[in-house]
Amino acid sequence: MKLRYVGAATALLVASVTWLAAPPAAAIIDGSPDGTRHPYVGAVDGRPVGGPVQFGSGVLISPTVFLSVGHGTARFDAAGITRARVTFDPVVTGSSTWHEGTIHTNPAFDPTGQGQRGDFGDLGVIVFDEPVVGIEPARLAGPEAVRQLTQGSAPRVEIPGYGVSRYVGGAGGSGKRTPDYGSTGTRRLAVAALGSVSPGWLRLHSTSGADVCTGDSGAPALLAGTNLVVGITAVEWSLSGAECESGPWEQRVDTPGARAFLAEYVALS
Repeated sequence: MKLRYVGAATALLVASVTWLAAPPAAAIIDGSPDGTRHPYVGAVDGRPVGGPVQFGSGVLISPTVFLSVGHGTARFDAAGITRARVTFDPVVTGSSTWHEGTIHTNPAFDPTGQGQRGDFGDLGVIVFDEPVVGIEPARLAGPEAVRQLTQGSAPRVEIPGYGVSRYVGGAGGSGKRTPDYGSTGTRRLAVAALGSVSPGWLRLHSTSGADVCTGDSGAPALLAGTNLVVGITAVEWSLSGAECESGPWEQRVDTPGARAFLAEYVALS
C-alpha cells in the first residue's frame, strides 16, 4: 500500500507499508458541486509558493481561525512566507473575496511520517487579521464524539474540498487515465463511511465513488448533516499506488497533541 500526502501540485510519497485490502475511499473527483452547503470550507491561495490560485482546502473553526494541514502551511514556512490568503467562495477565481492572516504550523508536525504513536500532527492554522463575518464556523469534535463514531454501523462522513474534480484519458481511447490538474477550484462534496480508527487517524471508505486528490489537503471530514469536524484530510492510501485512486486518511483533531496545538488558537470544549 502507498501512503501519500494529498499535495497542492503532486501527491508526495511519504511511506510504503503493508496493509490489509480495503475498499477505496471517497473524496472529490466525481463529487457533486457543494454550492453553499458548507460555507465555512475555504481554499488557500497558493500563488506565493508557486502553486495555483487554489492550493489546498481547510475549514473555519472560529471567526478568525482557519484550520488546514501542516504539510500545506509548512510549504509556506519553507519559503519564508508567514502570511496566506483564503477564500470561501464556492468557485475560486482571481476576483474571489480573500481573507488574509498569519500562518502557524503545528510544532509537533512530523513530515517524516513516523509520528508519535502514529499521530503525525499534520495540522496548521491561518489566523486572520479580521474576523470573517456572515459565516458560522464549524465545530471541532472532542474525544467522546470520535469514540461514538466507532459504535454501531459505520457513520456517514461528508468531505467538501476544492481539489481535482475529474480524470482525463483512460477508457475509450486516449491512454492512461490521469487526474486533470486544471479542474481544481470548485468546492465539491463527497460522502464516505468510517473504516477504522487509529491513534492519529480516521480511515474512510467510499460510499459515493469519488476520490480524494490534489488540492483536497485540509478538507474537513464532517459528521454527515452537521458542522462537526472529526478529521482533516491529510494523506491518501492506495493498494495499487495509483495517484488519487485511493482512500483518505483524516488527521484526527481530538488527539492530545492536536488539542494542545488547537487550544492555542480556539477554545475547546
